Amino acid sequence: MVQQNSYDNSNPAKEPLTSVGSNSGEISGMKYPWAVFVALAMGMLVYGVAESYGPVFAIGGIIPAKYAFLGLSLPYIAGGVGALVSGGLADRIGRKGSFMITSGMIVVGIAIYILGQLFPETSGAYLLTLIISFILIGMAAIGLETPVLSMMAEAVPAKSRGKSLVIVQNFGNIGVAITFIPLLLGFSAASNEIALVLLFFAPLIALAIAWRLMSESAPWAAIRRNHEIDVEDAWQEQDGKTEKVHVSVGLPMRFLILILIGVAQDVAFVYFSYGVGYDYFSIGIATMIPVIGGLTMAVVGVVAGLLFVDRVSRKSFTIFSYGILVGLWALLWVYEAISGATTGLLLLIVMTLLFLPGEITWASRGMLEPELFPTLKRGTYVSLVRFTVWVSAGVITGVLTLLAERGFSFNGSAAIVMIVFVVSLAMTVLWQRKGFETKSLSLSGLDKKLPVTTKAAEVKK
Repeated sequence: MVQQNSYDNSNPAKEPLTSVGSNSGEISGMKYPWAVFVALAMGMLVYGVAESYGPVFAIGGIIPAKYAFLGLSLPYIAGGVGALVSGGLADRIGRKGSFMITSGMIVVGIAIYILGQLFPETSGAYLLTLIISFILIGMAAIGLETPVLSMMAEAVPAKSRGKSLVIVQNFGNIGVAITFIPLLLGFSAASNEIALVLLFFAPLIALAIAWRLMSESAPWAAIRRNHEIDVEDAWQEQDGKTEKVHVSVGLPMRFLILILIGVAQDVAFVYFSYGVGYDYFSIGIATMIPVIGGLTMAVVGVVAGLLFVDRVSRKSFTIFSYGILVGLWALLWVYEAISGATTGLLLLIVMTLLFLPGEITWASRGMLEPELFPTLKRGTYVSLVRFTVWVSAGVITGVLTLLAERGFSFNGSAAIVMIVFVVSLAMTVLWQRKGFETKSLSLSGLDKKLPVTTKAAEVKK
């Protein structure tokens, strides 16, 4: 029999998310927090642009070719550190505060990059500013994910949580496509300028919306602040009498599974979007892939979010998404082994198909990560997963790029990537057999009971 782990933490919330703004209304399982959604969607758009910052500069030749491997690896390794920072902040000062600080880091990173343009490309000062810029923007881009996922998991009613997590993340795909469209059209300078403009103004817009319309999540405020309601009441106000999550496995297994499926998904996204095309295909295909992939993922994300994720169990959705990831990567591998193609319509079609699992694996892990951890440590635990995932994925994709530059064959790279994907599929099978379901269930079941504070106890009476 599965034992329920109820988490009735009693530190109440003064700023429940039931008053996000004048246009959002109350969240009692009936009204949707649109202000939160808009602010976080803009944040994910920033994420998509910032996440493309290094690759677009590498693939587009905006930075010297000898620094290309930095653009394809350094932002993601730095992103893992950014996840740790933003996750810790999300638990200490709140989801809103972490979101705003992380967004502001992008503006600083862009300012440093612009400063670097004053130096010759061959100078040490240019390289230093480039590295610092990649690090800051990578930290901020990946760091944005933790407060976004935590806030969405805690601000949206359980019945709509899955589709909201998937669709808000989907704005990142739009950011990727926007950044690469000028490069596809042959306007490298325009791509540079668009990325810089978006990375400067989009965070400012997200900051303005968040500052004006977004309050902290009610469950976080209930745990971290001693005000009027306890955390169980905060969840009930949001989810009504929705059944709680019933926890059946410990944290070590949750971390293991999330990390291994996360590494596979990040390798898939980064390698599909930027690495394999840059390493082995013609420059025309390499610049088309991120645009077509980003748009494909955007469409798939909306369709999956609206039609499937809240109708299919998380377990089934996850095992399906990683299963077709393995199958379609095998298709590309076989096609390349037979044809050796570096360009052509058929190659582009196969690459486009790979973005189907590229998106739905992102959707499945993006739902599971905030749904498997308690409110008190949600930001920290999600960030630990993301740190490990992004550093591992950055190392893998960076090494694959360096190997390709030294003549390593596509077959060798495909074999390495397939091992990563097969391990992730095995983890989804393990979760199917041992894990617990979270679809449309209240996450209050993840929160343990803590002593009720005097003030909260008085209010409950």
